[in-house]
Amino acid sequence: MIKLIASDMDGTLLDNEHRISQENVDLIKYAQENNIIFIVATGRAYYEALPSLNEKNIDCDVISFNGGIVYDKYGTLISITPIVLKDLYYTTSVLKSLDINFQLYTKNTIYTNNIETDIQGYADLIRATGQTPNIEYLRKVADEKLKAGHVTEVDDIELFFNKKDNPPIKVIGISNDLEKLKKAKELLADNANITVTSSGPNNIEIMDKNATKGHALKQISEIYNIPLDNILAIGDNLNDEPMLKLVKYSVAMENAVPELKKISRYITDKPNSESGVADTVTKILQEENPHLHKDINTKLIEAAIEATNFAYVPYSNFKVGAAILADNGKIYTGCNIENASYSPTNCAERTAIFKAVSEGVTKFKKIAVVGGPNGNLENYCPPCGVCRQVIAEFADNDFELILGTANNSYEVYNFFEEVLPLSFTAKELNK
Repeated sequence: MIKLIASDMDGTLLDNEHRISQENVDLIKYAQENNIIFIVATGRAYYEALPSLNEKNIDCDVISFNGGIVYDKYGTLISITPIVLKDLYYTTSVLKSLDINFQLYTKNTIYTNNIETDIQGYADLIRATGQTPNIEYLRKVADEKLKAGHVTEVDDIELFFNKKDNPPIKVIGISNDLEKLKKAKELLADNANITVTSSGPNNIEIMDKNATKGHALKQISEIYNIPLDNILAIGDNLNDEPMLKLVKYSVAMENAVPELKKISRYITDKPNSESGVADTVTKILQEENPHLHKDINTKLIEAAIEATNFAYVPYSNFKVGAAILADNGKIYTGCNIENASYSPTNCAERTAIFKAVSEGVTKFKKIAVVGGPNGNLENYCPPCGVCRQVIAEFADNDFELILGTANNSYEVYNFFEEVLPLSFTAKELNK
């Protein structure tokens, strides 16, 4: 069974325009809705990875810098593994001796000598995959990074090696002279403190030996208490090798380098430009997690029914259960809790919502409610007026209410059109 999916970005999750296709977005949302954790594991800096994720409203943990810095889905730093100063000087001296252009990736920005050279490097990387780069688009993206401070153009990169508040994480050497890159790898291999990998045919990436996607993924697996046998990892290049070697479900893209395909259990049928991630991972989930194909509404009803078992109703004996689906894919449940003073009683719907909000979650898609006297759930149990008002506080226009029964039959209602059409929300306060 797969409980966590770790995906590379460039050449994998992203198409050749550096965007996440709708098919891949749908896969991510589907996984999250079914309590499968999704993370990205990229060679990009965190601030480089976020725009593509934010554009599609994807909240997830991020392994950035090939494992040099790891963030949770709230942007909180989990770990950081900078490259030691003496190893940094050793690395750049090798690159300079071979006249290889390089960038310095730090926690807060990327230092480069020439942004135009970097643009051409990205373009060459796309050409190497057999695609035609959109130079104007790449230049537009580069300009946006400059304006945001995510890339900084400087005359001498070495002046920024030792900033305590902005530690160096990674060096990327870029060249179309493959012999130079090969020679650089040979020389850098003499330093046991660093690791040398690649995210494309025209580059090499140098980091601390403990800064790998494999190390970072193992750390995340321990945080979530998910065995490596329950993790799927997918990528296209050599910097993905450490995490693919680590897990049971290793997947190489159709456009992956041959070395990665050799060590992978699966190879996608389609490349990154044709949503290869969604196409193949969906098929693997169908084989390994067959229970996922149960309708999400049915799952919510079943979760709500389960929640009635915990209802505290010594006065009314009327048991109610609720299950609300958050935007992050997690299902929160609640039951009604009565009180001898009556007014402090809390309904199941509000218990579920308050539980989610107490964990920082305030965006929801739908809620299922069941209830009845003595646990008899044969009839629909619509929310009371107070609960409808609370739901309205956190619901968007397409929010759905699901009313069901013990035999899993249910009906779905558009909340604002059919349940609370004349609602009072924050919009009224701002008029």
